[in-house]
Amino acid sequence: MEADEQKERPLDAKRALTTQDKISIAVLILLYTLQGIPMGLSGSIPLILKEKGASYEALSLFSLVSIPFSLKLIWAPFVDCFYSISFGRRKTWLVPVQLLTGIVMIFGASFVAEWLGDATDGSTGVGRDMGDAAIATDPQIGHLTAFFLFLYFLMATQDIAVDGWALTMLSRDSVGYASICNTIGQVIGVFIANQGFIALSDARWCHKYLGVNGGGLVTLPQFMQFWGYVFVVVTIFIGFFKHEEPVDPSDHPDGLLETCKQVVAILKLPAIQSIAVILLTCKMAMAPADAVFSFKLQENGMPKSDIATISPLLLMAGLLVPSFASHYVTGHAMFTFMLGVCVKICTSLGLWFMVQQTREAYNDPTGPHMSFMAPLVVLMLLHEVAGNLTFISMMAFFSRISDPTIGGSYMTLLNTIANLGHKWTSSVALLLLPRMTFHACTMDAAEGFVREKLVFPCSPHDHALCTEHGGKCTIDLDGYTLQAYVALCVGIAWVLLFWNRVKNLQALPHTDWLVATSNDKGK
Repeated sequence: MEADEQKERPLDAKRALTTQDKISIAVLILLYTLQGIPMGLSGSIPLILKEKGASYEALSLFSLVSIPFSLKLIWAPFVDCFYSISFGRRKTWLVPVQLLTGIVMIFGASFVAEWLGDATDGSTGVGRDMGDAAIATDPQIGHLTAFFLFLYFLMATQDIAVDGWALTMLSRDSVGYASICNTIGQVIGVFIANQGFIALSDARWCHKYLGVNGGGLVTLPQFMQFWGYVFVVVTIFIGFFKHEEPVDPSDHPDGLLETCKQVVAILKLPAIQSIAVILLTCKMAMAPADAVFSFKLQENGMPKSDIATISPLLLMAGLLVPSFASHYVTGHAMFTFMLGVCVKICTSLGLWFMVQQTREAYNDPTGPHMSFMAPLVVLMLLHEVAGNLTFISMMAFFSRISDPTIGGSYMTLLNTIANLGHKWTSSVALLLLPRMTFHACTMDAAEGFVREKLVFPCSPHDHALCTEHGGKCTIDLDGYTLQAYVALCVGIAWVLLFWNRVKNLQALPHTDWLVATSNDKGK
């Protein structure tokens, strides 16, 4: 209870931070930054795989690596309940988990190049030109998925420990900075390992912006090894030099059985069932843009390094929007959420339109012009801003409706449902994309031009048959186009169906969200 009360305490703008709080904030930002490194790398891998010709089914499989963050409610009670009193409640889990993460990254660096299909000897990494000795192979999607799934599991466990430690590491008057540390640290970590790595590993980007010839500045194995050692060094420092306050007996958490009972009680609330339906379906209309858009830019000729170059602007939007919008969102959470959904539906269609212009823009000998880049960047910024609005509005609404008697379980459950709503829609969009893509065989014959539709999907047999007859198997209807228009229709229908329901949820009295009150009503 004390931790929940601290978490909801507003920041005192007039109170200066103590030296100890400043040190704690720096430590928390560092820990959350480390958390963002494996997460950012897992965002870089799909772009590399797509560049190597990986199928959308393979990308759909790899997209499941982040599922541990949606399921951490399952093992969070173990992290809270079992610990060494002498070593520290949170350090008991944080230190071994981060050490294991560092070791896994260091040793995994020896195999990741081979798993990506760069070179069988593992000596060649991403971003470096391969010589004759390097033997390219097909990417091993299963190995990559298992490896990054395990890293994500470790980071989800680290997140549980750091979130809990933040509430006691900071003083009572400064505990509100915990969420800011989380946001800043994760964004920095993801940026370094995603956009930063993509840019520095790309020979074209390094030559264009840094004047470096002969390949990228860093390879994936080198990057992973470096950050693996950083994990180890930082963890040793935290283990020996960062003191953790002893556990108050009154703060001992509920056990696993009690947590399960709380979750079941929460799920029985009609209000929770209503918001769960909203959270699980609201991302359907944006799934093609969120999951497929970047890959289609690559497919149509835009290098991943150019995508990484735009990303700093999106990073700034991710940091600034919560700062400027937080005051308004607090009082109009659900309206802001619906506004963000509507904007994302519109920008999703706009991003589809820009994909259609990408090939022509990059086929120009002088490169893409501002007439292409400017609207692309504006649309990506609007899409990012709208996404951040929906996120912070939901977080604000969750904080307002949570039952203070079981705040931890309540918030974790709502976040789990929200994460699942994003995860299933994105994975399904990737999985269905090739199945929604129709191919045709085009041939130039002596008697004229012949066009014959092939059976969907374009199987290897059909492709070979088309080639044998002097034709070419090409896309007749892009699955992304079909998904974009279906998503637009679904989005319009969703807004019309749920607008009043969302508005009604905002107007519900707080007692409708309380487990104890709801149970009393049923008696």
